[in-house]
Order: sequence, then C-alpha cells, then structure tokens
Amino acid sequence: MIKKQLFKICLLISVLMIFSSCRDSGDDLIDPSHYPQTETMTGQFEAIWHGINQNYVFWEIDSIDWDEVYTKYHHRFEYLDEQETVKTEDLQKLYEEICGGLIDNHMVIILENLKAGPDEKNTYVVVNPGKLKVEKRDDLQANIPINNFVECYNKLKDDGRIEHGAGFYDGESTGGLESMFTFVVDEDILYLKPASFYVMASLGNPDAYRVYDTYIRQLLFNDNIKNVIIDLRDNGGGMLWDNITILGPLLKEPCHLLDSKTKVGTGRLDYGEWTPFIAEPTTQRQIGKLMEWKDELPDALCMADQKLVVLVNRYSGSMAEITSMGAKNLPYATVIGEQTYGATGPLTDNTHVSFSGEFGDKNLKSATYYVKTSTWLARTVAGTFVEGEGVLPDIKVTLDSEKLTNEHIDNQLEYAIDFLHEK
Repeated sequence: MIKKQLFKICLLISVLMIFSSCRDSGDDLIDPSHYPQTETMTGQFEAIWHGINQNYVFWEIDSIDWDEVYTKYHHRFEYLDEQETVKTEDLQKLYEEICGGLIDNHMVIILENLKAGPDEKNTYVVVNPGKLKVEKRDDLQANIPINNFVECYNKLKDDGRIEHGAGFYDGESTGGLESMFTFVVDEDILYLKPASFYVMASLGNPDAYRVYDTYIRQLLFNDNIKNVIIDLRDNGGGMLWDNITILGPLLKEPCHLLDSKTKVGTGRLDYGEWTPFIAEPTTQRQIGKLMEWKDELPDALCMADQKLVVLVNRYSGSMAEITSMGAKNLPYATVIGEQTYGATGPLTDNTHVSFSGEFGDKNLKSATYYVKTSTWLARTVAGTFVEGEGVLPDIKVTLDSEKLTNEHIDNQLEYAIDFLHEK
C-alpha cells in the first residue's frame, strides 16, 4: 500500500509540473472566492460574474460577450433584491440564461437562493451548461444502465462466449469507482469497462483490485489475446494518473494526447504557453510494482501487436475523452460509438495552480456560491478545439436501445467485436 501511495504522489507531482504555472500564496488577494459580496442577490451575481471573468480559461475561444451579460442582467438582480421572495425555479431559469451558453462542459454553478420563500423545499440553484447543451443534441442517445449491461454480460456468458470474467457494480468501492468489468470474449478479445478514471485510487478495495488484476494478467500473460476493447461509454472521467492503469499499458510508444495552457494573470487573455501532454507507456515492471506482485517483471511493454478499440458515447467525458483523443493518434487503435460529452479541459481543485479554475465554497458556508470550472484550456494534437462539442468517433455506431433492453444485445460492443475480427 505504501508503494502505491508513493507511486501516486510521484505521478501527481509530475502532472502538476506539466500543467501548472507559477502562482504564490500572495495571490490570495485576487482569489475570486474573496471577492466582497453582500448578502444580496446583486452582490451574489457580481461575485459570480467577477469570478468567471477572471478564472474562466476559455475566453480565447468562447464567443459570449461577458461584459454585455453584466449590463443585461445586473439590473434584473437589483429588481429581485426589491422583492420579498424569489422562487428558486425562477432563479434557476435566470442563471441558465446567464451561464448556460458558456462552452465549458465541466462547469457547474451552485448557489443559494437568498430570497427563497418559507414554503420552498429546494433553495439551491444548480446550473450545468454541458448537461443543458448535450440534452439539446438532435441525435442524443440514452446511456446504458448498469442493469442492462449486466444482462448483456450474462447473455454472453450463457452463450459460452466469455471466459476469465470478473466484475462488481455495488457502487461501494472506495476511491470513487462504482463499477468495473473485464472478460475475454470470443477467445481473443480482452475487454475492460471502468465506470470512471478512479481505478488506481480504488485498488485498495478488494473488488476493484480483483477485477483489475484479472484484466492486467490477461493482457500480460494470455498469448491468445489479439485485440483489446476499452469501454468508456458512460465514463465521466476522473484522475489524470489513471493513464498509468488504463491507457498506459496499451501504449507501444509515448502518445501525444493533447496540448494545454492555463492562465498566468487575472486578465481574460493572460495565458501561458501551450504545453504538450504526453502519456508514457506503462511497463510490465511498473504494473508489477503497482499491484505489489511478488515476482519482479521485465522492464518491457505490456502491449504487443494487439489492436485496440475504444468505445465512447455522449456520456464519455473528461479523462474518457482525453483518452479517446489519444487513441485516435495511435495507428493500431479505433474509436467507435458516438460523439462524446465535450468536457476536455483538465481541472484541479488546487486554486494555487494558476489564475483559473474553481472558486467559491463547495459547502456554501464562507460563500453562498460555488463554481466548478476547468483549469486548463485544451486542444487536440491537430490544433482543434472540441470543448463543448465532444470527440467524434472514427466509426459512428448508434446504440440500439430496444435490442439492448429486449434482447440483451449490445450492438455497439458486437460491432467492435466484428470490426476487430474483420467481419
């Protein structure tokens, strides 16, 4: 366990060194969380507006006129301050108008209704611009409920197509990983489906360790494995360090995932330089140390000549998207499924990393608002921006929800299997 923690800490330090700019403790003076606010709706709006004005990292590519937003809506909050009560439902709609068009799909704005009536049960406003945009997409597909997935898994098992299967889905795993499944299907395809990028953080949990151990041993020691499927559908992301556990073992050489930059000053366009984010291959020896196996493994690649498919859908976000962006640059990998969520800007809750990112109080104690927002602006290796839009798959395959529910057949997974078998 100690080795795992040291491994995590070293990796986290290296990630922060890649992404961070210089900001010292004196910069608390311009932390938007400390922006003076009165216990008025106008003061609350001003604090949120000024915080986004300074900490929002997407001003270079977001077309919204933020000054016009201030001019248009300030007087409306002055009017609300004159009212005896304000319905939370009405305040929700107002903030959706104000912030719903921002392209940061990681963003979440939470605030307390300071003028809620005595009979209101819900007195909190929660605005998620990404969710609002995704729900308006013309070709929006449903997610895959875990029960439907398990039914498909059991059908494959009953049909004799699965071996070396392991999984859990009780949602009680420590570290944030709600479920994870692995199996070998049709003798030569290794499959892994983590619910999030909290695999490494969850390895102290026996269920998570058992599933990942089963998966990685098949990858390293089963000579029949010719192909790998990483299923990132409905995976909302998580920790950067899971490059070590998910993408890293599947790399044959360093992989340029994306370029990023962050704020180095309080101005909207005060950016640092673009920095490439390179994922390194995870070696067999590193895996052995991570899993605390008794025998030391060679300092060799985990991936041989296998082909790789990454499955994605509308609910693949953050690290799931960054991983699929990297996979699109690998000659032996193919991304299959649907356009992803569109939350590609890396983020941290460390407010001293740069002049961008979250502000306010998650617990709504020291401030009556909290804004979660990306810390870094990201672009693809080709120089394009997919924030607010999502990563396009190499091959689009729409989920057949009726077949999933009624016949317990996952048509996207079956397509990936046939694709790898060149059918």
